[in-house]
Amino acid sequence: MSESGQPSVGQILRDAREAQGIALEDAAVRLRLMNRQIEAMETDDFDSLGQPVFARGFVRNYSRLLGLVPDELLARMPGAPAEPAVVQPVEPPMARSWLTSPWLILLMLGMLLMVTVPVGLYLWLNSDVDENPLNPVSVTQPRLAPAAPVSPALPVTEAPAVPAEPVVVETPAEATTPVVPEPAPVEAPVAGVVHLEFGDEAWTEIKDASGRMLHRQLNQPGSSIEVRGQPPFEMVIGNAAQARMTYNGRPIDLKPFIDVTVARFTLEE
Repeated sequence: MSESGQPSVGQILRDAREAQGIALEDAAVRLRLMNRQIEAMETDDFDSLGQPVFARGFVRNYSRLLGLVPDELLARMPGAPAEPAVVQPVEPPMARSWLTSPWLILLMLGMLLMVTVPVGLYLWLNSDVDENPLNPVSVTQPRLAPAAPVSPALPVTEAPAVPAEPVVVETPAEATTPVVPEPAPVEAPVAGVVHLEFGDEAWTEIKDASGRMLHRQLNQPGSSIEVRGQPPFEMVIGNAAQARMTYNGRPIDLKPFIDVTVARFTLEE
């Protein structure tokens, strides 16, 4: 019983299990958990289940097994996010627009008259200007001097062709060039491909052979990831019972590596 007089999360889970006639051992087998993990949830001992994200994942799966609404129980667990306060915006009072001021309207009309009156007066004074076209200007074409007569071309006598002497080109002996064998291509290291699919929330950490972190995050239910790198890989998978894994297309069984709920192992080629 909680401080507010309402049943706690663990009591709700225990009452629902007993009402359905499910033994504690049967619930552990269906959830692929240990008996002490079921007992910890039913006694509200969530700290013994590891990190809060793992405890929330266990409660979610347990409530679904018993036909309960997971969100209602998760909201009552310790560390659940508080509901945001509802803030209603207050509409500011409508300010009187300065565009509707009569003094501003009179000022704008005065400025308009000051501009239009001089322009209209200028156009009226210049309306009597002679619009006759200008006298055309005659253009005299320059006279070209007569071209000088072209003298007839003189006959051209072709010189007799002189036979060219044969040119002897000496071809140097071919120089022997040493043949250097090309170096053999260096094969690039083969990268491993790790593919994970998550049926529920699960925390993952993956490092490559150099110790560089390739992936580290909390994965949502129904999501999947694919990581490429140089093996061997250091793997940490939380809530591993809800994860499926393949390496280079081959399925990997995570059950032998699971300790409580976390699987820690080294994945080699």
